[in-house]
This record gives sequence, C-alpha cells and structure tokens, in this order.
Amino acid sequence: MSAKDDQIKILNYLYIRLNSGDKRYCTIPTIKKYTGLENNNQYILTLTDDLESSGLIITRQAYQMSGGRLFQITAAGFDAVQRGDIPVRADSAAWTGRFNLSEYQKSEIRRILREIRLVIESAKLSNAHTANAMALIESAEKLIETPDPLWPEIMRLLRSPTLAGVTGIAGLLMAIVQILMAAASS
Repeated sequence: MSAKDDQIKILNYLYIRLNSGDKRYCTIPTIKKYTGLENNNQYILTLTDDLESSGLIITRQAYQMSGGRLFQITAAGFDAVQRGDIPVRADSAAWTGRFNLSEYQKSEIRRILREIRLVIESAKLSNAHTANAMALIESAEKLIETPDPLWPEIMRLLRSPTLAGVTGIAGLLMAIVQILMAAASS
C-alpha cells in the first residue's frame, strides 16, 4: 500500500463515521483499529497533516492525552468522498519532516516569524491570548534553530487556533508554507 492509499483509507473511514451519525472526533488508535493501518503514530500524523492541509479533515489537540490529536472529516472531505474524487497526495519529505532548507530560506522564515510577533503585539488581544500566541511563536523559533528541524511540528504550532484568530497572520503563514514547498520540491 502507498501513502496515498493510506490517506484514502483514513478519509473513507472518517466519511463512514460521520455518515453513520457519529459526529465525535476520533483518535489515532481508533483510526488504526478501523482502517487496519499498523504503521506508527507519526506516520498517521503526517498523513493526516496532508489531509488537513488539503482541507479534507480538521484536527484538534487533545490536551488530556500525551501527544494526542483528534480528527474529523470536513464538509469538503465529505463531498470529495461522496463524489469519489479525493484530491490527496503524499509527500515523502513530510513523513520525516526533513526538508533541506538553505540558510537563506531559514533566515526568511525567521524574518516572517518576527513580523508575526509584531502583528501579535499590535493586535487588540487579551493579555492571556497575547502571551499564548507569543509562546507559540517563541517555540517555533527555538525549533527552527535545532540541527534538524521537524517542520511538520513547527507548522502544527503555527496552525494553532490561538494564532488563527489573529488578523494579519494568515498571509505570513502562507509565506512560510511557500518556502517549505519550494524546499520540498527541490
């Protein structure tokens, strides 16, 4: 089986789940149990990251579970399964999270993160929201400085609902995604 086939299995399972009336989010163990996938959790996470990036599923952090994520199909994913036209793709670089970024590309991402900091500082947010948003950016900055940054983890931080609600950040995050896509295709 290929990664694309595995993504389709996951999407089909989430479709069946919602179509049968189960509107709850589900976990990786549930996905593994009902799809027959026996791969490790990181593999499932990277496949679901691609599905989420395509807008076919949504994920939520399950804070009561260590490293837990919850999954549910979106309306777009539901419609794609019904039509039999599932636009998924698997990127082997995403499985490992290792992209060969040049120092220039890393410096551009650092610059964008500084811009995001400025947007957060100038936004009219509560003190708690500002502190949480800044902590996410600080974490991303620290992870970028590691010898072999895990970009899916960094992007998970940057896709946080805490940041999504701040006006002016979406375009900056897309600039980071474009840099990563360019690195992945080279």
